[in-house]
Amino acid sequence: MKRFLIKLGITFAALLAIAYGLDWLITKNLRHSDARMFHTYNAILNDSLQCDALIMGSSRGQVQYSPRIIDSLTGLNSYNISVDGRCIDAEVTMYNFYRRHHPKPRLIIQNIDWNTLQMSNGYEREQYLPYLHMDKMLYQEIKEREDFTWADRHLPLLRYAGYHNTIKEGIRLPAKMARPKNIDHGYIAVDDTWDSRSFDQIDTIRFSRNPEAVDLFNHYLHSCKQEGIEVVMVYAPFYIGATQKMGSDADSMFAFYQRIADRYGYPVLNYTYDSISYDTLNFYNASHLNRQGAELFSKKLAHDLNILLSDSLCQQHPQE
Repeated sequence: MKRFLIKLGITFAALLAIAYGLDWLITKNLRHSDARMFHTYNAILNDSLQCDALIMGSSRGQVQYSPRIIDSLTGLNSYNISVDGRCIDAEVTMYNFYRRHHPKPRLIIQNIDWNTLQMSNGYEREQYLPYLHMDKMLYQEIKEREDFTWADRHLPLLRYAGYHNTIKEGIRLPAKMARPKNIDHGYIAVDDTWDSRSFDQIDTIRFSRNPEAVDLFNHYLHSCKQEGIEVVMVYAPFYIGATQKMGSDADSMFAFYQRIADRYGYPVLNYTYDSISYDTLNFYNASHLNRQGAELFSKKLAHDLNILLSDSLCQQHPQE
């Protein structure tokens, strides 16, 4: 019996050592992966960003705001940390991760729209897996809404269970993961042309808001105000036919965000009815600009940011 227990203990220890080793290998490789879902976290973790400005949003932030164009016209050094398929909770989580590794930005360009003030639905939950071990604050922030447990953080391999493509990526086997070739400072240029199929299937678009998400948004803006970080809220262009499907909800959305902006003294730039929004050549679907539209929009935004930043500097240093 004693010999059996010893053998059992040795076997368990060996399996545990293998599990920890494999966990370490997968995690290490994922932290250097070029897959889209890990790209921004890895850039924050591995690169010396230290940006003047951050661009925040969902996929509408990720594919519509070009830091290179904005920087070339404003003199800023910006990075796009938008999170695909997510809402304000994941956006703030990404921002908090950035702040734990880099100094505060001077400016945040915050994309806002009908979907910002929802709570995320767990899309690409695996994007957090390589960082749970190293970042206790990240774990504390997301554990309830993403359904992570103490065991996920502390026991080897458990958090990777069921994520076969993530495991393949981690051991450098061919994995079916989106990895756009044209990621530039977090911005992803999309060269697709207009496709109306998803738009045609929608009858109405509603501006809805989750109370928890609204509280989170207010807390985030309050923290920015306390730290002296300027926030510019931006409605990026939205195909005009989709805006029409919002009906009176569009006006309700504009009024709601304006009240929040006024509370903190932050400006709002609204491109909903800009000429870009009327031309399908600028879109690949009703809510996302393609490369042509994104570059046009980024130039217009940079021009307006220059005016806002000049006014801000004048207010900070009034002429005597």
